[in-house]
Amino acid sequence: MATARAMPLIAGLCTRSRTIGAQLRGQGQSAGALFAGAKAVGKNRRVTVSMMAAADAGKLTYFAGLKSRGEPTQLIAAYGGVKMEVELIDFEEWGKRKGVIAEFLPYITNPDGTIMVETTVICKHLATLGGKFVVDAKQEELCEIANGAPIQLADPVYNLPDQGESFGVPPIEEWKTAAAEVLKDYVTKLGDGPFFAGETPGYAEAFVFHNLDNCFAIDKAGFTELVGAEGMAKLEAFYDKFAALDGVKDYLAKRPTTWGLPGSIAQS
Repeated sequence: MATARAMPLIAGLCTRSRTIGAQLRGQGQSAGALFAGAKAVGKNRRVTVSMMAAADAGKLTYFAGLKSRGEPTQLIAAYGGVKMEVELIDFEEWGKRKGVIAEFLPYITNPDGTIMVETTVICKHLATLGGKFVVDAKQEELCEIANGAPIQLADPVYNLPDQGESFGVPPIEEWKTAAAEVLKDYVTKLGDGPFFAGETPGYAEAFVFHNLDNCFAIDKAGFTELVGAEGMAKLEAFYDKFAALDGVKDYLAKRPTTWGLPGSIAQS
């Protein structure tokens, strides 16, 4: 990947996040997410649909090589057994499509040809199709947290050579302190577990897993010091339990092992 070409194209996904640094300092968890903000829509309810055959979600399109918002969407589809083609494109191709097909990545091309955008909307949609995840108001709230600053900023910190500085992400130690507060909140919300929704996982927990995945890769020891050993142990137990779910473990075993742009923490 050519970093000089990639950065302005990624920047096109950040129109709602140009003031992340200021928002993070002033608003904490309510700050806009990097690349694209998203708000889930629809009625708050638990979905218990039984599917006789795999539901068809169409095609998901996202960046190749970035361990970011494409991950929780694919985890949700994998656990639910949802049929979904995945198209991973480079920055040059996204430059041709942005504003023509969709404004943000990821997007879904539905079986009828219509386009669905907004990450949290896509996550809830895939969970509803699969019928296995808990889908309710608490999960919608949790998905918004996981998809927003400061915790979602683990994505640019991990994947980009400047750790997201060009998008307003604070210096890494300052960001880690803010992100650790979200991790502490996750510990509280998790309670006795094993999942945030109880014995059955909710769809937003795929995004929480993704948050933890990147945070652990960035500085697990540092986050353990900030969160505390007991709290981190609870998060690790959740992480391992989620990773062992049917469909999820298969996806994780097959996904790429090299991520990020040259010079990033992901490639260090």
